[in-house]
Amino acid sequence: MSEVSYESRWVLVEGPASDEAAFLGSWLLAADEADQKLRQQFKENPRLRQQVARLEVLCLIDFSSPAIWFIKLLMENRVCFSLDLGDDCGEIFAVMADLGFFRLNGNRYQMTIPNEITGSKVEAALLRLAATEDHEYFLYPEHLLQSLSKADAHSLKRLLIKASLPHTVGYGRQ
Repeated sequence: MSEVSYESRWVLVEGPASDEAAFLGSWLLAADEADQKLRQQFKENPRLRQQVARLEVLCLIDFSSPAIWFIKLLMENRVCFSLDLGDDCGEIFAVMADLGFFRLNGNRYQMTIPNEITGSKVEAALLRLAATEDHEYFLYPEHLLQSLSKADAHSLKRLLIKASLPHTVGYGRQ
């Protein structure tokens, strides 16, 4: 991707259109599968852990915990969520998008179930993110993604929520 300004560090993600529980269950199982493939890849390629050490400064790499977090964000309105790529889950979002958990749809992402998760795909996605590191040890997941400004992400989020209101009747607070 081209150079991205610091202001354009947000993504907007739409949830599933239908069969929400079945989709989200399959999506979480795919995240667990990615975790298993990652652990296996670390065993097969011990050098990989050194290559992605910067990604594990704050916590070990995993996909299941961020996947649960993304679903929590989605459940706030059952339509979509916005994510600051500078936050804790921004880096793993870029890796998960690379693996097929999110697919670009215009200027936003759609949650999708990856076609196939392999250890080599997980490794390649992690290495692409690690390659965004600068000389001051900062990572730039937005360089791997189509990102938006905070204002644009929130504006688009409001539009999507408003457009879906007839479909979400009954999902409000009680």
